[in-house]
Amino acid sequence: MTTSGYHLGINMGHDRSVAVVQDGKVIVAIEQERLDRIKHSVGFMLQSPDAMGQIQVPGESITYCLDHLGLKLSDVATITPNMPGVDLAPQIVRGKFSRDLKSKVRTVPSHHLAHAYSAYWPSGFDESLVLVVDASGSTSKNSEGRFTESYTLYEGRGGKLRALHCEQVRAHLAALSTLGFVYETVSRRAGFVTNLNSGLSFPEAGKLMGLAAYGGPQPNWEPWFTKADDPYKINLSAYDIFLEMAALEKRYDDDLGKPYFRPWLVDLAYKVQAELEHVLCQLVRDACATTGLKKLCIAGGVGLNSVANYKILRDCTLEDIFTFPAAADNGIAVGCALWAYHSEGGEQREPLGSACFGRSYSADEVDRALATFKDLVTAEKHDTNGMVRQVGEALSKGHIVARFESGSEFGPRALGHRSILADPTFGRMKDVVNARVKFREAFRPFAPFVPLDRANEVFDLSSPSPYMLLVAPVREHFRDDLPAITHEDGTGRVQTCTPDQDPFFHALCLEVEARRGGVPVLLNTSFNVAGQPIVETPEEAIETFLRTDIDFLALGDRWITRTHQLVKNYDEHIEDLEIEPRPNGLKPGQPSVLPLMKELDAAIFLGRQSRYWSDAEVAALSAKGARFKETSRLFPDADLLCPLRTQVGIDATLIIDPIGGSLLIDETAKHADVDLDRDRLETLLALKPDSHVQREALRVKLRATPAEIEDLVAEMTTVMKRFGIPVHASWQEESSSAPVALASASTSDGRTLEAFANGAFRIDQRLRRIRRAIIGHGYDEATIIQLLSLGSLQAIEPTQLHYYDTYVLPENALGDLIRLFQLRSSVPRQRVEDIFNVEDVQLLESLGLLADEGETLRGCVDLFCSGGLLFATDHRYLIRDGDYLNEDPVMYIGMDSHGLVQTAPQQHCDRVLDLCCGSGVQGLVASRYARQVTAVDLNPRAVRFARFNAQLNGITNFEVRHGSLYEVVAGETFDCILANPPFVPSPDESLKFRDGGTGGENILRAIIEGSGEHLALEGRLCIVTDLVDADRYEAKLRVWMGETACYGLILTTADRNESLFSVPHCHAPFGQSFEDYNGELGRWIDNFRSSSLHAVNFGYILIWRRPKSGSSDITKRTIHNPSSPIWEQVQGWVEQRRLWDSEEANSMVLALHPDVRMVTKETPGGEEKSCELHLGNNPFFTTYAVSTAIADELRHIYVSQPTLMDRLSSPDADWVENLHRKGVLRLTTARRPLRARQQAAGKGANGIKEHATKTTPTCLSSYLR
Repeated sequence: MTTSGYHLGINMGHDRSVAVVQDGKVIVAIEQERLDRIKHSVGFMLQSPDAMGQIQVPGESITYCLDHLGLKLSDVATITPNMPGVDLAPQIVRGKFSRDLKSKVRTVPSHHLAHAYSAYWPSGFDESLVLVVDASGSTSKNSEGRFTESYTLYEGRGGKLRALHCEQVRAHLAALSTLGFVYETVSRRAGFVTNLNSGLSFPEAGKLMGLAAYGGPQPNWEPWFTKADDPYKINLSAYDIFLEMAALEKRYDDDLGKPYFRPWLVDLAYKVQAELEHVLCQLVRDACATTGLKKLCIAGGVGLNSVANYKILRDCTLEDIFTFPAAADNGIAVGCALWAYHSEGGEQREPLGSACFGRSYSADEVDRALATFKDLVTAEKHDTNGMVRQVGEALSKGHIVARFESGSEFGPRALGHRSILADPTFGRMKDVVNARVKFREAFRPFAPFVPLDRANEVFDLSSPSPYMLLVAPVREHFRDDLPAITHEDGTGRVQTCTPDQDPFFHALCLEVEARRGGVPVLLNTSFNVAGQPIVETPEEAIETFLRTDIDFLALGDRWITRTHQLVKNYDEHIEDLEIEPRPNGLKPGQPSVLPLMKELDAAIFLGRQSRYWSDAEVAALSAKGARFKETSRLFPDADLLCPLRTQVGIDATLIIDPIGGSLLIDETAKHADVDLDRDRLETLLALKPDSHVQREALRVKLRATPAEIEDLVAEMTTVMKRFGIPVHASWQEESSSAPVALASASTSDGRTLEAFANGAFRIDQRLRRIRRAIIGHGYDEATIIQLLSLGSLQAIEPTQLHYYDTYVLPENALGDLIRLFQLRSSVPRQRVEDIFNVEDVQLLESLGLLADEGETLRGCVDLFCSGGLLFATDHRYLIRDGDYLNEDPVMYIGMDSHGLVQTAPQQHCDRVLDLCCGSGVQGLVASRYARQVTAVDLNPRAVRFARFNAQLNGITNFEVRHGSLYEVVAGETFDCILANPPFVPSPDESLKFRDGGTGGENILRAIIEGSGEHLALEGRLCIVTDLVDADRYEAKLRVWMGETACYGLILTTADRNESLFSVPHCHAPFGQSFEDYNGELGRWIDNFRSSSLHAVNFGYILIWRRPKSGSSDITKRTIHNPSSPIWEQVQGWVEQRRLWDSEEANSMVLALHPDVRMVTKETPGGEEKSCELHLGNNPFFTTYAVSTAIADELRHIYVSQPTLMDRLSSPDADWVENLHRKGVLRLTTARRPLRARQQAAGKGANGIKEHATKTTPTCLSSYLR
């Protein structure tokens, strides 16, 4: 054991520093920033910022300390470095120092323990509590993952420290989960940041403490820090704090001026300061009660909060309090050295006196500094008493004096050796020093210093405060006399002085009192300008003196003035000095922002559209704050099947971002980060041992097919094993189940997919392998239409098939797949076998999907993409030799089928019925969100195709029945019925999938009329159809639905007259004469007229049963036929109608859809105006022409945000409901935050006209026989 000698401590985090301890006493200490002149001197290498493993040892500081003592590094007994987080400091130091020094390197057990030693050992207290609070301490690992110290309570007795409680937070969540980090976050929001050369920034929390005095309480805001029931525990929800800050910013922030002048941030500063004080007092009070201790030592960055320190001293009725002057991480160097001294057997403890641990500068060094500036300054020499008189006289006249004396202070506070001094009795002295000397924010206060024996006379303070770490109230009758040190809330950050500890300061106070009367209080601030470290050397002192409006410099025994510049008196200092505005908070009683928080949470985690944040803003906030979700007290639901826990393995961590994509991180950096979309995240969490999620629940939640779930589970299982994350045994068992046995696929009569006439026939595994080969080569709609420069697969015209094949497509696997399954082309057999394999090619031939043409193969079906699935159908154009079918064809995936996929709500349900299923597209897509799907079709060929498509896509919860409509599901009920029936008004019945009778409604009417017996109580019916005379459909639906009450939504596009409707059904691409075309057109026109049709529209019918009502509510509105999903908007529409009919409706707020934009047009003379409402490129809406009166009223609604009752009680109730039905107006529970309100203007006739959209011909007659 080494009980004597020198012990070197090094802080390797931010604010790097070095200290040397001998015999339990600090004999020298210095911060690296004082030497390299880089504020906070973090020490990252420029080429690798944030790389903690490459942080630099503070070599200048080590040299400074050793040179001062006349030592070599080998002379020290121990070397103890430390940094917060994972402590890499010992490893770095061993790597930098020579081999013979490595044995001297020690590792302090924790960052907080080093802080505790810095406070307890020099406190002079034999027994005391020790509280360490900072942003982050040491990060350690246990069986549950990595944790970071947040705050620690120790019990100090007889020179020994024992931990009472160490509060730890998950390391990856620490950035907003500790008291210190939350305080720093608000500091950053207020603009209090120092930008460092390395590109990093450092929050200046002390400025926020000063700002807090200008704010006030807002009781309706959410509490951030609350005491838990468990001893020494604090409740803190990082996610809720994040949400509230974002919500307050959205409600109040105008982005004007400096942030700290924005009232909401002023009140936020008050809030975080007040809550910090309150919770720290509760912690200390409980600890005192448990231990019986009445003295307290404080360390850690939060220990610099002198306002909180005083509150703890007073409210906890402590006998005494000690805060180490370098309470932040710069003090770690002292703590490390003291810990090492004690660990090596040392027991001496000497109470801290002066905190000036820097080296003194000799008279020769001062002379050399003066010589450097000889043309600019003049110096006079004085003894100590003479210097006191000189400074006292200058201060009493209103001059500003800088004081430089012997060794510098250790820590952020100037305590008389590197100080700027002034007389606080001058009315605007604070403004003068802030503006002309410190160049900093005008609101920031200055500290008073006062003789200890007079302190309680001026301040409510009976304890010593030698290190300026207690903020005490200025007694009321002195506040007007001491304006420059009395802060907004009537307090001052007091420094007490004694003749023994600081004789110069003590004598100076009395000198000024004798000269000007009053009380012996002076103003003291650090000798630096904003953004710069405190001066260390005489040269820096003189340079800073010359750069500012400091009047005199008292450098040791030298009185320095400027040579060629007159000294300003007080009146000259305040001349032309602007009166800066003061920060102010909001008016008291501001409302809660909980509704805004709820909306933001829903936008991030539930995917809901926000009214107040743009998509880009939500995405940015998700990336920043979603990672803290698991800490939420107010919004715990993450819309996941199992609770969100982001520590998924000892070394595996999730960084959650639902919008931009989450990350799985290996904390050991052995494995690269893995990007996780929402489905992969959900799957990973479901696979964990503590999850009880069933496979089917996961499949339905993710809207996935069984095959997709199996693939996803296999993928994530592999990832989890690589990261060392355990997988629940039940998933491993299911994933390793045996493959389905293969059956013969041979056909008996050559009919395509004949084997699938048998519902029990299964070749799942081989078809899934074929599907993987197809999609593995990039066969999807987006890629194909990009290659062909088309808007959709449905836009492929027969006249361009050869062109695409020969001149457009590349000669590769994807090109060949498109040739086979979209362009009717032949491809060399060898190339097809390269895509699949010989066995699978033979299988496709045996099924009738590929035809042998000798050396080439030809595709016998089309393969369409919809809803993320593949669908085999008959060719869209039956125009080649051999295309003749002896049975009805299976309809290709047209814009009608594709549109219904995009439109039908995909709410989770148990049972779905797919009528007229054709290829199975509707039911197979529905299998993603339903537990079981039953599909029905009258065409045996369609039944076979649908079964094949189910197995091709790995879908097992799908059953196909051969029959007509409801006949094969008698007595069964379903949560959802989907239908794409024959709906074309046709003069014949040659195409059963197309022809809906002469009026087009035969099958449609039967489906709707029969739905009442087969829909569950709150079931839905979704149909794509031609709408014959669409204006009459509201009445038709009421008749067809009979006594079944419902919400009905009729979505129309554009009317087609007899010509627009008939021509696409008559025109053939090849082999049709002029006479044949005219004859066919005549048949269709005659049928149109004989059936008394006026127009045919293309659209959708959506019906929701309404069990608690006896009447139906039916709406017709216009859309653009969707090529992308609108089903969530459809679901949102019916939810809005339900709200409209609810008892709560009248009290709800009426709001415009957030995408509404108003376009006003007028003639040059302004005589005629027209107004239109646009909602961007949203296909769920069209353009709406409104009267100028309605436009004015909509502006008024936007600004005033009335309740529904407010509007329905006025004469305009009809058009308000009309626009609600169209989705332009919506009901909501919360008002949008407003900063200004405008008056609506204008009255006039009310009117709304809904513009028709582009016609959508179905072109089903492209099947030519």
